[in-house]
Amino acid sequence: MALVVQKFGGTSVADEAARACLAAKVRASRERGDVTVLVVSAMGRRGAPYATDTLLDLLGALEREPDGLTSDLLASCGEVISACLVSALLRAEGIPAVPMTAYTAGIRAEGMHGDATPTGADRDAIMAIADSGAVPVITGFQGIGPSGGLLTLGRGGSDTSAVAVGAALGADYVDIFTDVPGVAKADPRVVPQAPFMDFLDYGSMFRLARHGARVLHDRSALLAERGSVLVRVRSTFDEGEGTLIGPVVAASAAGAASRQVPDFIGLAAAQDGAGGSRVTAIFAQGRGSPGIARAAAAAAAFGAASEPLDDPDAVAFRCGQEHSGDLARALFAAIAAPAARSMV
Repeated sequence: MALVVQKFGGTSVADEAARACLAAKVRASRERGDVTVLVVSAMGRRGAPYATDTLLDLLGALEREPDGLTSDLLASCGEVISACLVSALLRAEGIPAVPMTAYTAGIRAEGMHGDATPTGADRDAIMAIADSGAVPVITGFQGIGPSGGLLTLGRGGSDTSAVAVGAALGADYVDIFTDVPGVAKADPRVVPQAPFMDFLDYGSMFRLARHGARVLHDRSALLAERGSVLVRVRSTFDEGEGTLIGPVVAASAAGAASRQVPDFIGLAAAQDGAGGSRVTAIFAQGRGSPGIARAAAAAAAFGAASEPLDDPDAVAFRCGQEHSGDLARALFAAIAAPAARSMV
């Protein structure tokens, strides 16, 4: 038996078919004997009626710069809707469930409106529900500030919520369910041949996320490391084990081959909002030089301009958004070429 926090993102709660997959994951976890706690995001993306951006667009039509309190209160409504709907769905499936907000789950946070950091959760309040046999369904993305006001945790903040809850509960795993089967060395929708990884250490996951990989929030990787929380990035829509995010295992330990930092960690892409994109190649710390040289040669042939970074084992190149996919594929091909196969 394990204590597992399952976090379901926007695509995993967006429609009836996705929510049916969510319910199946919860049922399977409970049938294994696991104590299961859920953290949920708002439903869907901009345009969906309860998505965070859709809600904030309502304010934007009235105020160019809404105050932080108003924005955070409105933005948090999407997660409340999800928690209530998912709880009702689970109960309809014969699984007792109770929705919880940041207030009832005691999720504390500090920092500024729109980009706060969770600092803890009320283990007793959450486990009282779990110990009763019900599934706590907790709103992600929100926490309670020192003055008692509501704060949101920034884009991707539900990942951080789930890790904070996992750390407070002493969870065996925090499973981040999304629409891809793990963390790949590049966005598989852009670079189809990019392999998914069985393991990635905390620091490498943070660097990938910080440079633009959207599969996991960067702050959640740091929080997981501080709390010694094992995170699994998995798909809502298949049965795979996904990518384990955790500490490096010493080479002498059993199974250590899959718990080391690879020379080539992966590619990340980010848009700048002005029609440009930055594609970054990230390598293991202290082992970046050969890969950086290959990436630089490929980018030069592509005609992409390099961009300085504060990470000596990563290299970034800028191009127009319309060319970022081609650049990513060119970089990946150069880095993962047969002569460099050992780096992948």
